[in-house]
Amino acid sequence: MFPKPYFPTIRDLPTRPFQRVLDNLLNVAFPDQCFICALPISRRQDCGICDNCWNKTIALQIRPPRCSSCGLPFQSFQDDSDHLCGDCILQMPSFSGARSFGYYTGELSRLIQEFKFHGRRNLVELFAPLLAGTFVENWAREDFDLIVAVPLHKKRKRQRGYNQSELLARSLSSRIAVPYQQALMRIRSTLPQVGLTDSRRQENVRNAFRCHNPGHVSQRRILLIDDVMTTGATVASAAQALMDGGALRVSVLTVARAGKS
Repeated sequence: MFPKPYFPTIRDLPTRPFQRVLDNLLNVAFPDQCFICALPISRRQDCGICDNCWNKTIALQIRPPRCSSCGLPFQSFQDDSDHLCGDCILQMPSFSGARSFGYYTGELSRLIQEFKFHGRRNLVELFAPLLAGTFVENWAREDFDLIVAVPLHKKRKRQRGYNQSELLARSLSSRIAVPYQQALMRIRSTLPQVGLTDSRRQENVRNAFRCHNPGHVSQRRILLIDDVMTTGATVASAAQALMDGGALRVSVLTVARAGKS
């Protein structure tokens, strides 16, 4: 059922007897339930999602064939070998390769929305192992010198209280032993990408990022982390800023990949 390779999540850890008793007592007075389907759950370890919905999330993992450059999954090819998509044939992106754990739909999209917009920071304990598994499936630790997160503008981060991509990057760093350094800043407050056309997305994030400390990225191989990739406009703009700062190579890793509009 689980993808291979699979990094254990907090859900896979053995529950201490005291914790089980405490969960049972609390659930009698204050029942907790899955925020997707409302089934009863363990308060601490399940991170708000039941076994059934979590298994459906795992089943959304992306498998080949996909674009060997931008990672866009293909649906209509007979073989399972990776190859370039039409967009990358016409114009290769500024990043050297992109991979995502799963499709941005169903239970996975709901989890990301809760993580991103509704303050469920503990979901990083589920997402980071999925990122780690996707990482070791596609790269080696020796391929990278640094992990960097796609930044939020300071105004939006102040409103939200945290940058979800930074939480993912820090947690992934501890799992794959590649150091984290926030070398990017968002210098322009942009519109949300949701609902914009492909061309508007690209224009919206053009020159939105700057490498504020080129010394941290110069001649280094960077793994850029974000939560969702759709057209790739945001990560391409961020990757270009890192390349302008002297990065040797930038690859992209996200939790989910949405289909292009």
